[in-house]
Amino acid sequence: MLNDSHTSGMAELLVKVAVPCSVFMSLMRPFSTALLLESVATFFIISFIFLLGILMGYGLARVQKSDAGARVCLAYGVGFGNVGFMGIPVIQAVFGYEGLFYVAMALASFNIITFTLGVRMFDPSGDSSRGPVKVILKNPALIATFIGFGFFITGFRLPEALEGGISLIAGITSPVSMILIGAILAKQRIKETLLDFKLLPPIGVRLLVIPIASLFVLRLFVPNPIMLGVIVTLMAMPPAALTAIFAEQYGGDSVTGSRLVVIGTLLCVVTVPVISLLL
Repeated sequence: MLNDSHTSGMAELLVKVAVPCSVFMSLMRPFSTALLLESVATFFIISFIFLLGILMGYGLARVQKSDAGARVCLAYGVGFGNVGFMGIPVIQAVFGYEGLFYVAMALASFNIITFTLGVRMFDPSGDSSRGPVKVILKNPALIATFIGFGFFITGFRLPEALEGGISLIAGITSPVSMILIGAILAKQRIKETLLDFKLLPPIGVRLLVIPIASLFVLRLFVPNPIMLGVIVTLMAMPPAALTAIFAEQYGGDSVTGSRLVVIGTLLCVVTVPVISLLL
């Protein structure tokens, strides 16, 4: 029922419309100093875990003696989980809009790091003029985060009809995300992909080691169970779809990138409930 033009259009709809609306609505919360401090803490905690995951991915690639193209895919795939297309529907289902508040901070961190450092990983000789400001101006989810954060701090609210419309658009994020991921998986040769056993160790680090380590460390410092649950659950997401997209775009090992995303996405059906039980 869905061809490449359909999936491309759904991805555009999600990235440019639905996800920004979800992010904006998640920030429509009564202001409190505690929530403000938690949001800032979430941003820096997740940024640190992303960067640590990249280092772990490079370490695994060195141990496995991967070539240069596969090494970058492994580092990026271990470092960055799919906090957008998979993180939003999972968190919304479990924690509701209260949980999405922290997802907005995770998305801000993801977008800033991935479109600066992440792009440079795949394209070391690329345009050095792409700074954080340009990344923000070209990213609808980041723009929505900054606007929504302004509403959160000032307490300003949109008229009910307009806010209700944005909320309805935000509601398509979860179902369209799941349909899009299913369509992407349906194009893969699952049998060949699942036989690529050398990808299991990095995927195991992405799906189990990072979230479990995050849980046992952060529970010592994060008293809010919802904030802790959101961060740990987001860290349990499979490798970001951009692993395959960047590899294809910049002439990297797109086969390894695609298989990393596919295997991780299939296995997370088992691992995410395991992490949830620990929580």
